[in-house]
Amino acid sequence: MPREAGSRADGSPRPVGVREVAARAGVSLGTVSNVLNNPDRVGPETRERVEAAMRALGFVPSRAAGQLRSRRSELIGVVVPDVGNPFWASVLRGVETVADAADLTMVVGSTHQDPDRQRHLLRVLESQGVDGLVIAPIVDRAEDWASFGARRFGVVTLERQDPSSSGAWVSLDNVMGARLAMSHLLERGHRKIALVNGPTSVSWCAERRAGVVRALADLDLDPADVLVEVEVRDLTVDEGGVAVAPLLDARSVTAVMCVNDMLALGALLAMQQRGLRVPDDIALMGYDDTDFAPALNPPLTTVRQPSYEMGVAAARLLLRADQREPGEHVEFEPLLVVRDSTANPLP
Repeated sequence: MPREAGSRADGSPRPVGVREVAARAGVSLGTVSNVLNNPDRVGPETRERVEAAMRALGFVPSRAAGQLRSRRSELIGVVVPDVGNPFWASVLRGVETVADAADLTMVVGSTHQDPDRQRHLLRVLESQGVDGLVIAPIVDRAEDWASFGARRFGVVTLERQDPSSSGAWVSLDNVMGARLAMSHLLERGHRKIALVNGPTSVSWCAERRAGVVRALADLDLDPADVLVEVEVRDLTVDEGGVAVAPLLDARSVTAVMCVNDMLALGALLAMQQRGLRVPDDIALMGYDDTDFAPALNPPLTTVRQPSYEMGVAAARLLLRADQREPGEHVEFEPLLVVRDSTANPLP
């Protein structure tokens, strides 16, 4: 039995092509192509006839085919450590605001501080043909994302680049931020302080440790005498609680400084589970000033990073690819936000 037009041999619908549209509208294939890709080149009456044929036939334009013709995907890749972290979620909202205004779509992935996962995500984004990349790299190996430099928008990193680099970047002065945080604890009289940090292979973790060491040097203090350093694999609530548990049980520190608010939340929960009062028994410092920081009990002292503004700046810098200067960057200043979690000075 002969099958109906528009059906495959098995009876399933067959996609309608431009030839069917052209035949129904009584125009050339080139005219259909112009209606799809350059509608201003087609007169209004002819355009309406072609669009009516598309509607009647149920024609759906192929996005992939359009990408091949234009060599543009209208996609931008964004790679961050953890989309579940409110700080990075706010950065993504900033990027998205700019991308939406430019009719671009984000493709987002989390590395979870794993260099292998970072490489995998970059391979996936490359295969999807994204037009540009915003990345907060776990491992500072520019060669991992070098291929994106030839894309329409290139690359913007969410970390400070070497002064000799020609790459574009957006960051916050992590050394200054951590220096402010540690100086605050030292001014409160603390001399046994836990530093809960991520892998030092991660640039901002290394920079925040450098800021801590600088604050100690300001008072001629030896890090070996003051700091108890704990390294976690991922900067999450669970890791924060596990990291501080032995120190809390031993009562070996009077203050805990965490390199992000998620770790600090985990540390606070561990303190509360042990009946420790913050800040009466132990002080707690975070970093990022995420939305939940002022809502904790007690409200968390932390270092503010303007996350949404950083995302906006990164996206705007990305889309200015044709006008960017080599090494162009935007750097934000940190702000210490003092709340109740560090309120009491040591006697």
